[in-house]
Amino acid sequence: MVKNGGTVVDAYGLVNVVSPSGLPMRGIVGLWPDPIMFCAINCAKVQESKAFYEQLGFVEQSYPYSRPGKGTGQFEPPQPKGSIYMSPSPNSMGVLLLPSKNKKITANPAVQGLNLVYTPSEGGEDDVGGRLTDPSGVGTNLEPYANFAAAEKSNRVARIEK
Repeated sequence: MVKNGGTVVDAYGLVNVVSPSGLPMRGIVGLWPDPIMFCAINCAKVQESKAFYEQLGFVEQSYPYSRPGKGTGQFEPPQPKGSIYMSPSPNSMGVLLLPSKNKKITANPAVQGLNLVYTPSEGGEDDVGGRLTDPSGVGTNLEPYANFAAAEKSNRVARIEK
């Protein structure tokens, strides 16, 4: 992170950093590798945001922890008060809806939105996705899996064989 222009704010069990693009991030040193557990979203009205994500197939789930203490130890905080964790399934990445003290949410300019990859319903092969905005102003891009897979494949870096 530092080598590429980011800043480590502090690190003691939790690692608070600001990416080179200005996006604040928090990493938790866990017991098993999991690239990203959730995306935290400040919400003007948590219940309205919950209803929005429910329409996208998300359901309220147990808050995920990366350590066995489940927020009771010194290295991992408990679930924030008033927040709701939602994901499409218990073992997938989700969103943590955080109640904001401010009724007007100001988006971080380093984040353009949330990209959600989905499998179209049967007979929906021609589905092209779309762009929605959640109640707090977070742009949400819906991308069919076939489109995502094609873009990911075309952007792979060729592996150099020795």
